[in-house]
Amino acid sequence: MNGIEALRDKLNQLQKMRRHLAYSHDKVAAWWRVDADFDGWNEDQLESLTAFKGRFAEFQDHVAAAMKLIANIEGEDARLFTYVLNYMVQLEIIADMNDWQAVRGLRNTATHGYSELETAKAKHFDSLLQHTNYLYETAEGLARFVAGTYPLKNGNKSI
Repeated sequence: MNGIEALRDKLNQLQKMRRHLAYSHDKVAAWWRVDADFDGWNEDQLESLTAFKGRFAEFQDHVAAAMKLIANIEGEDARLFTYVLNYMVQLEIIADMNDWQAVRGLRNTATHGYSELETAKAKHFDSLLQHTNYLYETAEGLARFVAGTYPLKNGNKSI
């Protein structure tokens, strides 16, 4: 499989993951209150929070992998992810490298644990909820770039 085919496969995978993340996001957003006590939530709500943060982290990881695939296909230096991010800014897939890094920080906190303090946990989940659209927009930017740069020709994948 060449790089463009791998990228198309990654974008198809991202579409599925987006649906899963949207499901979890919408489920949590329906009852979420940043000032609520975690001990007051039932097991289904706590399970929904866990699924949401896992899906957020996984989606962010795969969006980053698609960015790196584009950089590699285009012959850009991808040894450091900051190089990839700079290239994504040049392509106007993301507006600012710092925004992506802030979302990456949220992802890292979601994956590697967060504070036991109720207020810190609540702020973390609230930030995840608030930044989900940013991930969607970034994935849509990747899809637009791929559609415009590597168009399908007569049903066959072009190189």
